[in-house]
Amino acid sequence: MSKPATDFNDPINLQVMWNRLVFIADQADNVLGKTAFSPIVRENHDYVTVLLDAKGQALAQCTWSIPVFITSLPAAAQKYFLPKFPAERLEEGDVLATNDPEIGTGHLPDVTMITPIFKNGKVVAYAGSIAHLPDIGGAPLHSEASDIFAEGIRFPIVKLLKKGVPNDDIFDIIEASVRMPVEVRGDLESMIAANNVMGRELVKFLDEYGLDDVEGLAEAIHSRSEAQTRKAIREWPNGAYGAEVLLDGYDVDVTLKATVHVRDDSVHVDYTGTSDQVLHSINCRTNYRYAHSVYALKCLLDSETPNNEGCIIPITDEAPLGCILNPEEWTAGNSRNLIGHVIPSLIFKALEGIVPEKVLGDSGGAPIWAANCVGQRNDGSQYSSVQNFHGGQGARSEFDGLDTLSFPSNCKVTAVEMFEVAVPALMERKELIADSGGAGKHRGGLGQRVILRNLGRTPMNIYLASERVRHPCFGVVEGQSGSAGKVIKEGNPHFPKGKIVLKNGERLEVNTPGGGGWGKASERSRELIEQDLAEGLVTPNAAKEIFGYSGAAAVAAE
Repeated sequence: MSKPATDFNDPINLQVMWNRLVFIADQADNVLGKTAFSPIVRENHDYVTVLLDAKGQALAQCTWSIPVFITSLPAAAQKYFLPKFPAERLEEGDVLATNDPEIGTGHLPDVTMITPIFKNGKVVAYAGSIAHLPDIGGAPLHSEASDIFAEGIRFPIVKLLKKGVPNDDIFDIIEASVRMPVEVRGDLESMIAANNVMGRELVKFLDEYGLDDVEGLAEAIHSRSEAQTRKAIREWPNGAYGAEVLLDGYDVDVTLKATVHVRDDSVHVDYTGTSDQVLHSINCRTNYRYAHSVYALKCLLDSETPNNEGCIIPITDEAPLGCILNPEEWTAGNSRNLIGHVIPSLIFKALEGIVPEKVLGDSGGAPIWAANCVGQRNDGSQYSSVQNFHGGQGARSEFDGLDTLSFPSNCKVTAVEMFEVAVPALMERKELIADSGGAGKHRGGLGQRVILRNLGRTPMNIYLASERVRHPCFGVVEGQSGSAGKVIKEGNPHFPKGKIVLKNGERLEVNTPGGGGWGKASERSRELIEQDLAEGLVTPNAAKEIFGYSGAAAVAAE
């Protein structure tokens, strides 16, 4: 039986092989999700699997991906993992891992793991994964720490496995430092298993095609992807395009400022003018910032090509050292998403005059609202589980924003039933908030109202991460802002970040922000307004006052 063709210049053959690589990453994704111990990995899908070539460059990623992870992982491999552990220092069965924020994704709970893939005694590729662990010790995940040392255990790049044998010294240190050692160990082993699946399937793939390595295939994929990205950039006019956005920060406002420089077939984003680093856990490190810069521009330039290293090469960025988007190493950053998730909206705002038909309004799911619930069950055992709450997506040129969507993080939420198993709490209410989406030709997505009650006999500590309470999500192309978020404890407004204690029977209400609108509200069609009214997404008063509509449906609704 003859082997399949390996002509990388044949577009059909190349596409078939490329799809196979993506499928290999998807197989690993499936393994990690089905075997993980903690809800944040298993239910929220807060992880990725990525196949890297022998140089540590991204080759293929799982279909359901966290945007920041897929760019952070190859950057970590090339800048840190491979220089410390070059191929000649690795053996079959070795597994490398770290949770150093400077190396990985910017905060301690995320573990970056890389496994060398051998063929004929030679490293031909790497399997990579990143997952958010349920606990990493230190202060529970929130925004109040003043330096990285208070946020949890930090371990450098180490060999978790040596020639397939667990490094028990490392595992013992990790397990002794966290509140939920069984879940943490289980998630790490799920990552190891997922990487092993990528390694096994890639070797089978190479055997099937009669290849000794992925070098030629990687070059074909990267060169074509880079050419496609540069071609898209050339369609934009050269120039510098700027924008800034004001955020709540922790206790004082934070300004993010970006200037997007389009230079023939490359793009550079300069964050000069952004606020200084702060003494709270909302600082964003380099890899995290760069990943969001790349993601925003990839959405606008070429959303169809499967992501890989070639798509990244034409895009660069920079931020002054000491600003909140390039802080010093000692700074805290466990809640860096509260700032970093807004970067795509900032870049969209900067480019709304260049590609208005492609940009989105600012999203209420940027950032995720996360409630980390920590405490003791009635039997004395510890619990710790994170639940995500999403705001409304920004509107687009052709569609309304989607309601309660995680954008740009792409995380799911833990099902209510699973959350109530993990935590002694009752979700009393979870509903859309009418009129919360920003008005426009297309309306921003709606935020949600959630009420949580503590059922445990002991107090529940909720470490809340939130944004857009003082400064709502802005619209684009003359679209209007969505409604701001708010946090209420026992009927009274509460500071929306940090630790909130719920005694037995007490309730916490969170109202997530609505997304920004796209285009002029006066251009919204009569049919869409009537549909909104019929579905209860817009009230009659809003239909009249914002959209200038007082037709039969509005009158009937009153």
